[in-house]
Amino acid sequence: MSKIKELKTAQSNVVNLIDIIELFSPEKKSKYTDLLLKLMKNTKSLNEHSKEVIENLTNNFDFIKKEDFDGFSDIQILLIYKFLDSFFNVSDLNNFRKFCEYNERGLVELNDLSRYKSFEDVINQMNIADLKAESKELETQIIKLYEDEEYIILRPLTYFASKKYGANTKWCTTTEGGEYFNKYNKKGVLVYCVGKTNGNKVACFNSLSKNEPEFSWWDAKDTRIDSMQSKLPINIRVIIEEVCLDVNAKTNHMMLSPDKRKKQEELAKNNYRDINMTPRRRNLESHIENAIQRESEYMEESMDVMPEMEYPTEVMESMPIQEPNEPTTESLLRNAVTHYEDRPQIN
Repeated sequence: MSKIKELKTAQSNVVNLIDIIELFSPEKKSKYTDLLLKLMKNTKSLNEHSKEVIENLTNNFDFIKKEDFDGFSDIQILLIYKFLDSFFNVSDLNNFRKFCEYNERGLVELNDLSRYKSFEDVINQMNIADLKAESKELETQIIKLYEDEEYIILRPLTYFASKKYGANTKWCTTTEGGEYFNKYNKKGVLVYCVGKTNGNKVACFNSLSKNEPEFSWWDAKDTRIDSMQSKLPINIRVIIEEVCLDVNAKTNHMMLSPDKRKKQEELAKNNYRDINMTPRRRNLESHIENAIQRESEYMEESMDVMPEMEYPTEVMESMPIQEPNEPTTESLLRNAVTHYEDRPQIN
């Protein structure tokens, strides 16, 4: 038996929708199971919401095509969304795919997949492979300060280089638009240190502005730390400090040639849109989630004709305090209005 066939047929990996529905059917009687399945299939706008799920997934993952869902029903597509949303996030899955592609190209050093225990392990190895894949492209966009078998220390001179060497960190100098990178790039000395064997990343910045002095260290989570907390060897920290605190140091931006500075300034004005980056991903609309909640048609139609309705003071005072898991405020208001209109009239 092939490995993929073994994975697909293993009982612990397979979920049968009918087995789940039967949990709610008295004595697992088929008539109740059939009824609940029918009610699920009658979910309002089910097909529309399944199309939105497909659109969201194909937007978030460029390696997934609409045709990949041809064999799935609308209910199965919504279940796919719920499954993915429960266990993963977009970044993890895109990084996993990238890791797999690097491994196929022979760029991943640790190619014994049985040794991976967490997404952090995968991302660390992907970071190392990233450096190999992008090294030639980035040679002219960084100043390499030091490199050995374990570490590379560099100054990113462009937003593209900052995004690449700062990938999978929370550093503001890697965020979309490049506003923060442009600020620090022109303000002082920005240095990145990347662990080639452990994937550890540390940033250091020294402001050359007399009005805004700053010398700081940052871990991959963008938490300001002391240099001792960086987990870097002493010789690596010394190299970084000497570069940052050099009295003759120039800003990263000024380390570029005049032509390249001009090009970077033009890109900055356009928020670096000309750089071939991964497009922003659109979050799944909240109403896809609402589709599974099953609100009645009456409620939806009534809310359309009752915008910003003002209720009499007596109605508001008669409403009980809403507790968790109790009816919604809208339904309580409706009940209160009915109670108010039906109250005994005093002649």
